[in-house]
Amino acid sequence: MSWSLSERERADTAARVAANIATLAFFRGTELSDDAAAAAAAAIERKAYTAAIVAARTTTGNRPAGEIASGYARKLAELALEAVKSGGAALEPAAPAAVAGAEEHDLTGSRDFLDADAAEKALAPLLAAGSVIKKVRFSTKSFGREAAHVAARALRSVAHCLEHADMSDVIAGRAEDEALEALRTMSAALSTSKLRHLNLSDNALGEKGVRAAADAFVGQEGLEFLSLQNVGASVHACKALGELMVHTRALAGLHLFNNMSGDEGAGHIGALLARCPAMANFKMASSRVGPEGGIALAKGLSTSHCLVRLDLSDNPLTEEVAPALAALLASQPVLRALNLNDTSLTDTGVAQVCKALAGAAPQLEELELALNEITPDGARAVAAAVSGKVHLFKLNLRENELESAGASTVARALSSLPALTQLDLAANQISRAGALAVARALVSGGRRAFERLVLDENYLADDAVDAVSDTLAGAFGGAGCLSAEDLDPDAAEDEDEDEEGGDEAMDDGAADELAAALEKGARI
Repeated sequence: MSWSLSERERADTAARVAANIATLAFFRGTELSDDAAAAAAAAIERKAYTAAIVAARTTTGNRPAGEIASGYARKLAELALEAVKSGGAALEPAAPAAVAGAEEHDLTGSRDFLDADAAEKALAPLLAAGSVIKKVRFSTKSFGREAAHVAARALRSVAHCLEHADMSDVIAGRAEDEALEALRTMSAALSTSKLRHLNLSDNALGEKGVRAAADAFVGQEGLEFLSLQNVGASVHACKALGELMVHTRALAGLHLFNNMSGDEGAGHIGALLARCPAMANFKMASSRVGPEGGIALAKGLSTSHCLVRLDLSDNPLTEEVAPALAALLASQPVLRALNLNDTSLTDTGVAQVCKALAGAAPQLEELELALNEITPDGARAVAAAVSGKVHLFKLNLRENELESAGASTVARALSSLPALTQLDLAANQISRAGALAVARALVSGGRRAFERLVLDENYLADDAVDAVSDTLAGAFGGAGCLSAEDLDPDAAEDEDEDEEGGDEAMDDGAADELAAALEKGARI
């Protein structure tokens, strides 16, 4: 039998909590009336009891009564202390007043397990007559069966004007059957709206959840953005999404992150993307996508020629993806942000990607190529790719193998980047010569402001850091734009010895070759 308390037991508990709150407030020197203590205690008990009831059930049965009772007691104590510190404020979701003409309602805040009464209070503005709310955010509030029915009624009441629904993180802590039912109930209500933006992230969906939430997006002909981040989008979930997404002509944004899709799942998403000619903002990061899946995504995205943001970071794509990715990038004239951090491209893959960028993406603002094993050879391709990108404000090359030679190569392109304000070269085995080359290039670029140069975890001694700091401070009015932590000064000494005379040789031959390539915007 599931753990529970009678109404009398709950009332007695609330009375004891009120007495404790009053005592603690007295010793704290806080003025608190008996009525205020009682009101706070009643709210505390309701919140703790709701959380305990939710925790009592698991996917396989009920937790031990003793375990639930202990959790209930701990929650009571935690909330009582918060109430004392806040002067007796009731710790339950506030009942927001309905504001005439308000177009947004946001429940985001503390984690709360809503019952029907709490949902009625929290969603009062949507239920108010004449509500014209266009955007709702239910995130961090967990809806069970009863609360979901209240939410459905609230969503239907604003269906005529609702355009943006953030339903992320709304079933936390619920047993699977209750969570799926809550999703179905609220999604069915959303089907009566004409949504442009839908966020279902941070819910433990999987294939069952995707299908349970299907009513929210299946019939939405004008849906422009869908987010399914951290939802357990397995192969089967990706396949289900591809099957259920009937209307894709207007879809301009799709975000997938921290899932377990793999190559096969990416294949299903690639097929979906092939039906999205308006795709402008695509993210499928940290999803275990390898070469096969990466190629499928690149080919699917090629249907669109209006990509603005692309994020495939933290996937083992490898250099095998580079040809397909390069072909995609070459056909994207309005690309502004590209994140390929930690994709195992190596010099070979980076060179192909950068060659495509050198001849395209004139509006590029952000380029991230961290953790790709880029050496001084690959640095030439990066320099050629970014040269002349007058809108580029962020360049991330951290945790590669640039060394001072590669850093100096990148430095020679910096003068053509007037908008650059963020440059990350952390953990690149850079010593004094390379760091100073970068600092001097930033100063000589004619830019009026600069925010952050990151040189953490490089081979720099204190005198090298001081020299870089002084160079930047003289141009940008302070040393705050430099980050140089966790350095290895011992390695700096060895590196400096190896580099003596090396820069001159590089400047004579390789620099001329690089300069010519930068002029043409081509890769060396």
